[in-house]
Amino acid sequence: QLDVEEDIPLKMGFKEGDAEKLLLAAFRQFPLRRMPRQGGGGAAAAAAKGGKGGVTTKQKGDSSKNKSANATTTADIPKKSTDGDAGKSSQKKENDKASSADESSKSLSSSKKKNKELEDPMADVRYTEEGKQKPVGNGGSTNRYRWTQTINETSVIIGVPEGTRGKDLDVIIKASSLSVRLTKAPPKKENEDEAPSPILLEGDLVEKIRTDESTWSLEGGALVLTLDKVKKTWWETVLIGDEKIDTTLVDSTRKIGEYDDATQGAIRKILFDQRQERLGLPTSDEILGKKLIPPLPPGVEYIDKETLDANTSKKNDS
Repeated sequence: QLDVEEDIPLKMGFKEGDAEKLLLAAFRQFPLRRMPRQGGGGAAAAAAKGGKGGVTTKQKGDSSKNKSANATTTADIPKKSTDGDAGKSSQKKENDKASSADESSKSLSSSKKKNKELEDPMADVRYTEEGKQKPVGNGGSTNRYRWTQTINETSVIIGVPEGTRGKDLDVIIKASSLSVRLTKAPPKKENEDEAPSPILLEGDLVEKIRTDESTWSLEGGALVLTLDKVKKTWWETVLIGDEKIDTTLVDSTRKIGEYDDATQGAIRKILFDQRQERLGLPTSDEILGKKLIPPLPPGVEYIDKETLDANTSKKNDS
Protein backbone atom coordinates (compact mmCIF):
# COMPACT_ATOMS: atom_id res chain seq x y z
CA GLN A 1 0.00 0.00 0.00
CA LEU A 2 2.85 2.39 0.86
CA ASP A 3 4.46 1.79 -2.53
CA VAL A 4 1.13 2.50 -4.33
CA GLU A 5 0.52 5.74 -2.44
CA GLU A 6 4.06 7.02 -3.06
CA ASP A 7 3.97 5.88 -6.69
CA ILE A 8 6.98 3.56 -6.19
CA PRO A 9 7.11 0.62 -8.65
CA LEU A 10 6.85 -2.74 -6.92
CA LYS A 11 9.77 -5.12 -7.44
CA MET A 12 7.79 -8.38 -7.36
CA GLY A 13 7.18 -11.43 -9.55
CA PHE A 14 9.48 -13.38 -11.86
CA LYS A 15 11.56 -12.41 -14.81
CA GLU A 16 10.17 -13.19 -18.24
CA GLY A 17 10.24 -16.96 -18.84
CA ASP A 18 11.04 -17.93 -15.22
CA ALA A 19 7.44 -18.88 -14.35
CA GLU A 20 7.21 -21.17 -17.39
CA LYS A 21 10.46 -22.91 -16.44
CA LEU A 22 9.22 -23.49 -12.88
CA LEU A 23 5.92 -24.91 -14.16
CA LEU A 24 7.64 -27.30 -16.57
CA ALA A 25 10.05 -28.41 -13.87
CA ALA A 26 7.10 -29.14 -11.56
CA PHE A 27 5.37 -31.33 -14.20
CA ARG A 28 8.59 -33.21 -14.94
CA GLN A 29 8.71 -34.45 -11.36
CA PHE A 30 5.80 -36.76 -12.21
CA PRO A 31 6.70 -38.69 -15.42
CA LEU A 32 3.97 -40.18 -17.61
CA ARG A 33 3.28 -43.91 -17.41
CA ARG A 34 1.36 -46.44 -19.48
CA MET A 35 -2.35 -46.84 -18.69
CA PRO A 36 -4.19 -50.24 -18.89
CA ARG A 37 -6.13 -50.78 -22.10
CA GLN A 38 -9.83 -49.97 -21.93
CA GLY A 39 -12.57 -52.17 -23.55
CA GLY A 40 -10.40 -55.10 -24.58
CA GLY A 41 -12.78 -57.74 -23.04
CA GLY A 42 -15.94 -56.15 -24.45
CA ALA A 43 -14.54 -56.27 -27.99
CA ALA A 44 -13.85 -60.02 -27.69
CA ALA A 45 -17.42 -60.72 -26.41
CA ALA A 46 -18.98 -58.68 -29.18
CA ALA A 47 -16.90 -60.54 -31.78
CA ALA A 48 -18.24 -63.87 -30.44
CA LYS A 49 -21.85 -62.71 -30.90
CA GLY A 50 -21.09 -61.47 -34.40
CA GLY A 51 -23.25 -59.07 -36.33
CA LYS A 52 -23.13 -55.40 -36.83
CA GLY A 53 -22.60 -54.68 -33.19
CA GLY A 54 -19.45 -56.82 -33.29
CA VAL A 55 -18.02 -54.86 -36.17
CA THR A 56 -18.69 -51.60 -34.39
CA THR A 57 -17.10 -52.87 -31.18
CA LYS A 58 -14.07 -54.04 -33.12
CA GLN A 59 -13.69 -50.62 -34.67
CA LYS A 60 -13.90 -49.10 -31.25
CA GLY A 61 -11.33 -51.55 -29.98
CA ASP A 62 -9.01 -50.64 -32.86
CA SER A 63 -9.54 -46.99 -32.15
CA SER A 64 -8.75 -47.56 -28.48
CA LYS A 65 -5.67 -49.51 -29.48
CA ASN A 66 -4.47 -46.66 -31.69
CA LYS A 67 -5.04 -44.17 -28.90
CA SER A 68 -3.15 -46.38 -26.49
CA ALA A 69 -0.28 -46.69 -28.95
CA ASN A 70 -0.19 -42.92 -29.41
CA ALA A 71 -0.22 -42.45 -25.65
CA THR A 72 2.61 -44.95 -25.29
CA THR A 73 4.67 -43.18 -27.93
CA THR A 74 3.99 -39.81 -26.34
CA ALA A 75 4.83 -41.15 -22.90
CA ASP A 76 8.15 -42.59 -24.01
CA ILE A 77 9.47 -39.24 -25.31
CA PRO A 78 9.18 -37.06 -22.20
CA LYS A 79 10.16 -39.94 -19.95
CA LYS A 80 13.73 -39.92 -21.28
CA SER A 81 14.09 -36.17 -20.89
CA THR A 82 12.52 -36.38 -17.45
CA ASP A 83 15.03 -38.95 -16.31
CA GLY A 84 17.88 -36.73 -17.54
CA ASP A 85 16.46 -33.62 -15.85
CA ALA A 86 15.85 -35.55 -12.65
CA GLY A 87 19.44 -36.75 -12.69
CA LYS A 88 20.77 -33.24 -13.23
CA SER A 89 18.49 -31.87 -10.51
CA SER A 90 19.56 -34.52 -8.00
CA GLN A 91 23.24 -33.93 -8.85
CA LYS A 92 22.80 -30.19 -8.39
CA LYS A 93 21.12 -30.74 -5.03
CA GLU A 94 23.99 -32.99 -3.93
CA ASN A 95 26.54 -30.38 -5.00
CA ASP A 96 24.62 -27.65 -3.13
CA LYS A 97 24.48 -29.83 -0.02
CA ALA A 98 28.22 -30.54 -0.25
CA SER A 99 29.12 -26.86 -0.66
CA SER A 100 26.77 -25.91 2.17
CA ALA A 101 28.38 -28.53 4.40
CA ASP A 102 31.86 -27.21 3.54
CA GLU A 103 30.84 -23.63 4.36
CA SER A 104 29.24 -24.75 7.62
CA SER A 105 32.35 -26.68 8.65
CA LYS A 106 34.62 -23.71 7.79
CA SER A 107 32.40 -21.32 9.72
CA LEU A 108 32.29 -23.71 12.68
CA SER A 109 36.06 -24.20 12.72
CA SER A 110 36.62 -20.43 12.45
CA SER A 111 34.17 -19.83 15.30
CA LYS A 112 35.87 -22.49 17.46
CA LYS A 113 39.30 -20.98 16.76
CA LYS A 114 38.08 -17.50 17.68
CA ASN A 115 36.46 -18.74 20.90
CA LYS A 116 39.65 -20.61 21.80
CA GLU A 117 41.72 -17.44 21.30
CA LEU A 118 39.34 -15.45 23.53
CA GLU A 119 39.34 -18.13 26.25
CA ASP A 120 43.14 -18.47 26.25
CA PRO A 121 44.78 -15.35 24.74
CA MET A 122 48.27 -16.59 25.67
CA ALA A 123 47.95 -19.86 23.72
CA ASP A 124 50.07 -18.92 20.67
CA VAL A 125 52.41 -16.33 22.20
CA ARG A 126 56.10 -16.53 21.17
CA TYR A 127 59.00 -14.78 22.85
CA THR A 128 62.33 -13.28 21.78
CA GLU A 129 65.65 -14.00 23.49
CA GLU A 130 65.17 -10.83 25.55
CA GLY A 131 61.90 -12.21 26.95
CA LYS A 132 59.60 -9.87 25.03
CA GLN A 133 56.64 -11.05 22.96
CA LYS A 134 56.95 -11.30 19.21
CA PRO A 135 54.24 -8.97 17.86
CA VAL A 136 51.16 -10.42 16.19
CA GLY A 137 49.18 -7.80 14.27
CA ASN A 138 51.76 -5.37 15.69
CA GLY A 139 50.36 -6.15 19.15
CA GLY A 140 50.45 -8.84 21.82
CA SER A 141 48.45 -10.78 24.41
CA THR A 142 47.85 -10.98 28.14
CA ASN A 143 45.78 -13.34 30.28
CA ARG A 144 42.83 -10.94 30.00
CA TYR A 145 42.91 -9.63 26.44
CA ARG A 146 44.56 -9.50 23.02
CA TRP A 147 45.56 -6.28 21.32
CA THR A 148 46.72 -5.00 17.93
CA GLN A 149 47.80 -1.58 16.74
CA THR A 150 48.54 0.74 13.86
CA ILE A 151 50.57 3.93 14.10
CA ASN A 152 47.30 5.83 14.73
CA GLU A 153 45.23 3.59 17.01
CA THR A 154 45.20 0.52 19.25
CA SER A 155 42.49 -2.17 19.32
CA VAL A 156 41.88 -4.22 22.49
CA ILE A 157 39.83 -7.45 22.26
CA ILE A 158 38.35 -8.82 25.50
CA GLY A 159 36.33 -12.02 25.84
CA VAL A 160 32.97 -11.57 27.61
CA PRO A 161 30.52 -14.15 29.04
CA GLU A 162 28.06 -15.66 26.59
CA GLY A 163 24.90 -13.62 26.17
CA THR A 164 26.49 -10.36 27.33
CA ARG A 165 24.79 -7.24 25.97
CA GLY A 166 25.86 -3.62 25.90
CA LYS A 167 23.77 -2.69 28.93
CA ASP A 168 25.57 -5.41 30.93
CA LEU A 169 28.90 -3.54 30.60
CA ASP A 170 30.30 -0.48 32.35
CA VAL A 171 33.07 0.85 30.10
CA ILE A 172 35.03 3.94 31.19
CA ILE A 173 37.60 5.31 28.73
CA LYS A 174 39.79 8.12 30.05
CA ALA A 175 42.80 9.87 28.53
CA SER A 176 45.25 7.83 30.58
CA SER A 177 43.26 4.87 31.97
CA LEU A 178 40.72 2.16 31.13
CA SER A 179 38.05 0.39 33.15
CA VAL A 180 35.74 -2.38 31.91
CA ARG A 181 33.32 -4.05 34.35
CA LEU A 182 30.24 -6.24 34.24
CA THR A 183 27.22 -4.65 35.88
CA LYS A 184 26.33 -8.09 37.30
CA ALA A 185 28.77 -10.69 38.57
CA PRO A 186 28.95 -13.68 36.16
CA PRO A 187 27.68 -17.04 37.49
CA LYS A 188 30.17 -19.52 38.94
CA LYS A 189 31.00 -22.50 36.73
CA GLU A 190 31.08 -26.09 37.96
CA ASN A 191 34.87 -26.45 37.74
CA GLU A 192 35.55 -23.10 39.46
CA ASP A 193 35.94 -22.58 43.22
CA GLU A 194 35.00 -18.91 43.09
CA ALA A 195 32.77 -16.81 40.87
CA PRO A 196 34.66 -14.80 38.19
CA SER A 197 35.46 -11.19 38.97
CA PRO A 198 33.14 -8.61 37.40
CA ILE A 199 36.26 -6.54 36.53
CA LEU A 200 37.31 -7.46 33.00
CA LEU A 201 40.00 -4.81 32.55
CA GLU A 202 41.36 -1.97 34.66
CA GLY A 203 44.61 0.00 34.70
CA ASP A 204 46.66 2.96 33.49
CA LEU A 205 47.49 3.33 29.80
CA VAL A 206 51.09 3.39 28.68
CA GLU A 207 50.36 6.45 26.49
CA LYS A 208 47.57 9.02 26.37
CA ILE A 209 44.60 8.68 24.03
CA ARG A 210 41.87 10.94 22.62
CA THR A 211 38.68 9.97 24.46
CA ASP A 212 36.35 11.71 22.00
CA GLU A 213 37.77 9.59 19.13
CA SER A 214 37.93 6.29 21.06
CA THR A 215 35.02 3.82 20.90
CA TRP A 216 33.90 0.36 22.06
CA SER A 217 31.53 -2.25 20.62
CA LEU A 218 30.42 -5.88 21.06
CA GLU A 219 31.40 -8.06 18.10
CA GLY A 220 30.97 -11.85 17.97
CA GLY A 221 31.07 -12.51 21.69
CA ALA A 222 33.94 -10.09 22.34
CA LEU A 223 34.31 -6.50 23.49
CA VAL A 224 36.44 -4.41 21.11
CA LEU A 225 37.98 -1.15 22.33
CA THR A 226 39.41 1.20 19.69
CA LEU A 227 41.78 3.75 21.23
CA ASP A 228 42.94 6.78 19.24
CA LYS A 229 46.57 7.64 20.04
CA VAL A 230 47.64 11.19 20.86
CA LYS A 231 51.29 10.48 20.14
CA LYS A 232 51.75 8.49 16.93
CA THR A 233 54.22 5.91 18.19
CA TRP A 234 54.33 2.12 18.52
CA TRP A 235 53.19 0.92 21.94
CA GLU A 236 55.10 -1.79 23.80
CA THR A 237 51.99 -2.64 25.84
CA VAL A 238 48.50 -1.27 26.51
CA LEU A 239 48.39 -1.08 30.31
CA ILE A 240 51.37 -0.33 32.52
CA GLY A 241 52.67 -3.54 34.11
CA ASP A 242 51.48 -5.92 31.36
CA GLU A 243 53.83 -7.96 29.17
CA LYS A 244 55.66 -5.98 26.47
CA ILE A 245 56.26 -6.68 22.80
CA ASP A 246 59.48 -6.13 20.86
CA THR A 247 58.67 -2.99 18.86
CA THR A 248 61.75 -3.51 16.65
CA LEU A 249 59.84 -6.39 15.03
CA VAL A 250 56.74 -4.29 14.30
CA ASP A 251 55.73 -3.99 10.63
CA SER A 252 56.00 -0.21 10.28
CA THR A 253 55.27 -0.02 6.54
CA ARG A 254 52.44 2.31 5.62
CA LYS A 255 50.53 3.15 2.46
CA ILE A 256 51.10 6.64 1.06
CA GLY A 257 47.37 7.34 1.33
CA GLU A 258 47.55 7.01 5.13
CA TYR A 259 49.72 10.15 5.46
CA ASP A 260 48.52 13.76 5.36
CA ASP A 261 48.68 15.74 2.10
CA ALA A 262 51.97 17.49 2.91
CA THR A 263 53.72 14.22 3.79
CA GLN A 264 52.31 12.51 0.69
CA GLY A 265 53.69 15.33 -1.46
CA ALA A 266 57.14 15.07 0.13
CA ILE A 267 57.23 11.29 -0.35
CA ARG A 268 56.18 11.54 -4.00
CA LYS A 269 58.84 14.22 -4.58
CA ILE A 270 61.56 11.96 -3.11
CA LEU A 271 60.42 9.00 -5.22
CA PHE A 272 60.36 11.18 -8.36
CA ASP A 273 63.86 12.56 -7.71
CA GLN A 274 65.26 9.08 -7.08
CA ARG A 275 63.81 7.86 -10.36
CA GLN A 276 65.16 10.86 -12.25
CA GLU A 277 68.64 10.28 -10.81
CA ARG A 278 68.60 6.62 -11.86
CA LEU A 279 67.71 7.67 -15.39
CA GLY A 280 70.27 10.47 -15.44
CA LEU A 281 67.58 13.15 -15.71
CA PRO A 282 67.18 16.44 -13.79
CA THR A 283 65.49 16.37 -10.39
CA SER A 284 62.37 18.35 -9.49
CA ASP A 285 64.41 21.18 -7.93
CA GLU A 286 66.54 21.46 -11.05
CA ILE A 287 63.45 21.52 -13.26
CA LEU A 288 61.50 24.06 -11.20
CA GLY A 289 64.14 26.26 -9.58
CA LYS A 290 67.22 26.25 -11.80
CA LYS A 291 67.84 26.63 -15.46
CA LEU A 292 69.73 23.77 -16.97
CA ILE A 293 73.30 24.73 -18.01
CA PRO A 294 74.22 23.40 -21.45
CA PRO A 295 77.38 21.29 -21.64
CA LEU A 296 80.63 23.24 -22.25
CA PRO A 297 83.42 22.32 -24.68
CA PRO A 298 86.58 20.73 -23.19
CA GLY A 299 88.83 23.15 -21.27
CA VAL A 300 86.07 25.70 -20.67
CA GLU A 301 84.41 26.24 -17.30
CA TYR A 302 81.84 28.55 -15.79
CA ILE A 303 83.00 31.16 -13.25
CA ASP A 304 80.46 32.79 -10.96
CA LYS A 305 80.34 36.54 -10.39
CA GLU A 306 82.11 36.47 -6.99
CA THR A 307 85.06 34.49 -8.34
CA LEU A 308 85.27 36.81 -11.36
CA ASP A 309 85.25 39.92 -9.16
CA ALA A 310 87.94 38.44 -6.91
CA ASN A 311 90.19 37.61 -9.88
CA THR A 312 89.65 41.09 -11.31
CA SER A 313 90.60 42.80 -8.06
CA LYS A 314 93.77 40.72 -7.79
CA LYS A 315 94.85 41.73 -11.31
CA ASN A 316 94.18 45.38 -10.55
CA ASP A 317 96.26 45.21 -7.34
CA SER A 318 99.15 43.65 -9.12
